[in-house]
Amino acid sequence: MFAHRTANSTKPAREPVGRVNAIYRFGFADAGGTSVEAPIREGFEIAPVWLGDADQWGSRPSLAVPDHRDSRPARFEGSFADFGLRQTEVVEAGTWTTESPQALGGWRFYLWCWSNPLVALPIDRVEVTAHGAAIEIGAMCLGFADEHPLRPEPARVVVAEVPAGYAGDVDDLAIDVDRGSAGYTNLVVQGAPASDPLAAWGDAPASDATRMIYARVSSVPSGTVRVAGRDIVMSEARWSDLRDGSLGRGGSIRIPERGRNWVRVNVVDDLTGERMHCRVHFCSPDGVPYQPHGHPQHVNSNLGSWNVDVGSDVRLGRTTYAYIDGSCEGWLPRGPVRAQVSRGFEYQPLNDWMTVEPDTTELTLRVRRLFDSSKDRWFSGDTHVHFVSSFGALREAAAEGVSVVNLLLSQWGNLFSNAEDFLGRPVLSEDGKTVLYAAQENRQHFLGHLSLLGLKQPIMPWSTDGPEEAELGGALEATLTDWADRCRSQGGTVVVPHFPAPGGELAVLVATGRADAVEFGEHQERSLVEYYRYLNAGFRLPLAGGTDKMSNDVPIGLSRTYVRLDHDHEFGFEPWCQGLRAGRSYMTSGPLLEFTIDGAQIGDSVRLPEGGGSVAVQARARSIFPMFKLEVVQDGRVVASSESEIGVRDLVIDQPVRVRRGSWLCVRVGGGGPAHLTHHRDSWRRAIMAHSSPIYVACGDNEYPVDRQALEYTIASVERGRSYVTELAPVDLGNDARHHHLGDHRQYLRKPFEDAYEILMRRLNRLDKS
Repeated sequence: MFAHRTANSTKPAREPVGRVNAIYRFGFADAGGTSVEAPIREGFEIAPVWLGDADQWGSRPSLAVPDHRDSRPARFEGSFADFGLRQTEVVEAGTWTTESPQALGGWRFYLWCWSNPLVALPIDRVEVTAHGAAIEIGAMCLGFADEHPLRPEPARVVVAEVPAGYAGDVDDLAIDVDRGSAGYTNLVVQGAPASDPLAAWGDAPASDATRMIYARVSSVPSGTVRVAGRDIVMSEARWSDLRDGSLGRGGSIRIPERGRNWVRVNVVDDLTGERMHCRVHFCSPDGVPYQPHGHPQHVNSNLGSWNVDVGSDVRLGRTTYAYIDGSCEGWLPRGPVRAQVSRGFEYQPLNDWMTVEPDTTELTLRVRRLFDSSKDRWFSGDTHVHFVSSFGALREAAAEGVSVVNLLLSQWGNLFSNAEDFLGRPVLSEDGKTVLYAAQENRQHFLGHLSLLGLKQPIMPWSTDGPEEAELGGALEATLTDWADRCRSQGGTVVVPHFPAPGGELAVLVATGRADAVEFGEHQERSLVEYYRYLNAGFRLPLAGGTDKMSNDVPIGLSRTYVRLDHDHEFGFEPWCQGLRAGRSYMTSGPLLEFTIDGAQIGDSVRLPEGGGSVAVQARARSIFPMFKLEVVQDGRVVASSESEIGVRDLVIDQPVRVRRGSWLCVRVGGGGPAHLTHHRDSWRRAIMAHSSPIYVACGDNEYPVDRQALEYTIASVERGRSYVTELAPVDLGNDARHHHLGDHRQYLRKPFEDAYEILMRRLNRLDKS
């Protein structure tokens, strides 16, 4: 083995390829003085090393390698400048990075191996003769292994048991090899059992108990694979032994796969046979993932991905899923392979085993649809998505069974997201079943946030009044009322996201009728209490569902809005928004709702004579996940319920309810049962729930309930917001020409609160007079 290089000049220049730079002559200790010559050719056995120069790229010799091996970047730390490199999970030998020793000039030579054709004769000398150029030799060594030391075998999966009694974090352990390369070491996550109702929706929290790790390792036969933790070797094995089926010391290291096939997998609707967009995950019996080509085994190396669009993938727990259009291909191990497939809340998730035979090249998976809400004109949407590209969002939404996805441009300090995606119009998928609209979420840390759907033109500023929403030290430049008015002037829809916080101007939007809907993203008692207060104060307030997706730990549509379209409206973005504004909606993170009162549906009104009477309430919830309680809520009180202690997929209520005055009624699913059965496995651990917009019941002229306590609470909320903009908000009263073109900026900020206060006081006065 030689460490050598072509001596270079001060300025990089490509040397003539094929030029013989030197002759290496190997002499043998025999009576005849036998020798063998090896020409050292430019671009074959040798080349210059230009330290730190971009001209070096692509000029390596074909038969020699740098004197540093391929490696991986630091996984949990390092320079921000190397973040993109860290996502690749590879550092090519000889690549300069801010965290690599090569940056300090560690890579100096190329390694070239000469194989002795006369192994029976001992070598007693090596002669070097310069020929076409000067060369430099840094070192030579002699090896006796029957292998090519610079040609490792392709990477294979190596699994290892975590040593018994190991007290450290599994992240402290690493599988590595001395004569090759190894990828990151990952915890093996056992797939959920068939009995797990969330089997294709992430691994169960207890799956960490498997205590196995794996890495993909490449090595020459004589390499030694080691499991080490805290710089202590805990087990090791020779690569050739593992390759041949032996176990490492103590039986804790092994190569599980005995061959693999490149397989195309098609996923089809079991009824129609059509290929369908979906989310997939494949793994071996050990739990090692084998994701389709073009998708990572672990999204972002299992690290956080806030504000990182890493493509069409999602991670639930420690399991990474790939979004596909119904077809994918890649390597699968021979033998049993676990396949997990899901498509939103209307298909039965698939969690089953398939077999890859030695001749398998194609497999078809059939997924059964349980519900079809579109037949009853219900179409789902997500009102709150960030940080993915338009085309990525379209594919992910289709695979999650979401018909409408609202990709919201927004601002975090000096970070402006998705600005390039704004078109001012909807984008329809090729099959016409999914529509995307890139709009905005405008934000202020005290007054609140607004999702402005369906914008034709941007509404600026996106954020105001300092962190975390706006720039450091920013002034309060706009109100939510102003943003809402400008959105509506374009025919847009105003949704209050992650209701009810932050809510400094929320009561103003509700009182003045500027909030077209409020959004639940997860189950929170506070959200229910606040929502019921506004309804009891006499305001019609539709309900939406949105994920607030900002990472790959949350799939689009995990919290979604179902909207009912009129039969004379074709599916589209604007009809969907019209249905939402009309209150023909419910939010859900799993259960599908049906709810009628005397035949009237969600968002409708029922009229009774003065004094009221009984109404026929029918409610039903169906779900691919177990449910424990279905409830009918009237004016904030539960008046009917259907419950199960073990969790069922179908709950029904059919009973009369007495209505004595103007009321609202909703239906909801949520709570109860073991925590691991009632919560999703996204990063927020959202409860599986659903909640409808109201059906309103009028009794004579009494159309809405007006609860004095709820009304007074709303007035106090308006006063709270007004006190902020009057006393504390940073306001520049100088000569700046503002977007609203009004002279008194402080008065501009106060006016929405004063208008809302007058509306609420008039309503309170009417209540007193009645």
